Amino acid sequence: MLVQFVVLTATYFPCMYLAANMCFFSTFFQVKVNPHEHGNGCQSTRRQGSCVGLSQFWVCSKVIDWLKEDGNVGAKELQRRLKDLYKVQISYRKVYKGKYLAMDQLYGPWGKSFHNLFRFKAQLEQSSPGSVLVIDHHTINNKVRFNRLFFALKACVDGFLRGCRPYLAVDSTFLTGRFRGQLCVACAVDAHNWMYPVAIGVIDSETNENWIWFMERLKEAIGTPEGMTFHTDCGQAVMNGVSQVFPTTEHRECMYHLVQNFKKRYSGRVFDDHLWASSYSWSPYMFKKHYEAMAAAKPEAMKYLQENHKKLWTRSQYTTLSKVDYVTNNLAESFNNWVKPEKCKHLDDLLDTIRQMLLIKWNHRKRVAAKLNGKIMPHIMQRLREDTYNLDIDVITASPEGVAELCAKGLQGTGFRFVVNLADRTCSCRVWQGSGIPCKHAIAYITSIPGAKLEDYVDEYFSVNNFRVAYDGSIPSIPDKSMWPEAEPGFFLNPPLLKSTGGGRRKNRMKSALEGGSSQRKSKKHECPICHQLGHHWYTCKNGNPEDIAAMEAAR
Repeated sequence: MLVQFVVLTATYFPCMYLAANMCFFSTFFQVKVNPHEHGNGCQSTRRQGSCVGLSQFWVCSKVIDWLKEDGNVGAKELQRRLKDLYKVQISYRKVYKGKYLAMDQLYGPWGKSFHNLFRFKAQLEQSSPGSVLVIDHHTINNKVRFNRLFFALKACVDGFLRGCRPYLAVDSTFLTGRFRGQLCVACAVDAHNWMYPVAIGVIDSETNENWIWFMERLKEAIGTPEGMTFHTDCGQAVMNGVSQVFPTTEHRECMYHLVQNFKKRYSGRVFDDHLWASSYSWSPYMFKKHYEAMAAAKPEAMKYLQENHKKLWTRSQYTTLSKVDYVTNNLAESFNNWVKPEKCKHLDDLLDTIRQMLLIKWNHRKRVAAKLNGKIMPHIMQRLREDTYNLDIDVITASPEGVAELCAKGLQGTGFRFVVNLADRTCSCRVWQGSGIPCKHAIAYITSIPGAKLEDYVDEYFSVNNFRVAYDGSIPSIPDKSMWPEAEPGFFLNPPLLKSTGGGRRKNRMKSALEGGSSQRKSKKHECPICHQLGHHWYTCKNGNPEDIAAMEAAR
């Protein structure tokens, strides 16, 4: 039997409201069309352009592999990928729900992940006695909810106290999962000048109370080592936390953040030439020289610095105990960038992932330490050898006690003179005692002494032994969370109450115009329809045609 088909497209029947029946004893089809007008009220028209047969469970099955690779993929990106791969248009809400179904399958239910922190704590106490995990909670409407936590591994704390310099860079970064809290970090630096995480914390927001609580837990873990130095950004909450809990320690302010705030108010060639230079100056004389140049050009700018940036931001004011010459808070920023791909995970998985990342880093650095020979770290000795070339410094005189006067070659009596004391390991330029590494003046004097070795005058903080001691402890290896021991704190720890935010959830922080971000802002001023200028209404317009204003009043 010969069958003939008639193909009708939606071009002729945009409503898609068709009915087709095969004619009796015939090879033809009879197509019927609804002739009545029906537009937006028609159910089939409203469904046009979307696939209503696909559910959030189908979305979950398709996107779960993508989320395994990168948990930071947003619902908008998943919606685009599904459309490109399967040629279907799915609503954003279905994709959003499907994504979190997949996240629950990968990492467990989000609502139970906070209570699971007690199981992680029990496993940690078994695998690494002495490690600290403090889980703070509060009661809201008769429900016990998560508030904040503090986490420090014993190997990290012991290694910091025994093998690292007494310096901590403190900062926080926002989490990108369902809980939009802040991940805090206290980060040190080892003998190789590598990042050395000591403790982390999770808080709901950067407030004075939260930062004071974090710093109190940190003080319980590390105490107050001699020469302890903290480095923070310009945030008032974190600065208040350090000042209240560690009032006697040195507190530095990140120069990068200071400059970003400063340039929003003041700019000019004089600040480009002298602001950073004043920060890098170890000598009080050189700092004063740069500072006075800026003060002479714009006194109000220096008044702003004195009133709003009262922490230490120049090397000339640093003490010489920590042997760290950093003027920025880049250590903490490096940690934030290191954990950035993991910030979308549930808190129990996030802590376990950070522990695993530390385990991998510790094992790698232990292998590096096993291959090292000599007294001082190789990169320090390489730097000193390079500094011995083309010194152009004359030793004017030297005493048997190891004290010498030096000046630039050929400028004796007219150039700057510096005094080097080998016994005290000091130089009048302050670079040696501030950094722990001989400056060029000390190098010139040491290399002029027969048999003297540069490595004997480098601070012990840069020794191979200290590097090994810092990684002497062991980060625990633990099984996956399905095998963690059960823990019963006597209550169920509910998730925190989420704060609603407008717009999509941001994965990256907003950059300022000085960092390459957008400097354009939407104008909030009203445009006058008469003169088309901003800042006033037509009925108060003084620049427009009086006839136009009269016409507007008549129309009103």
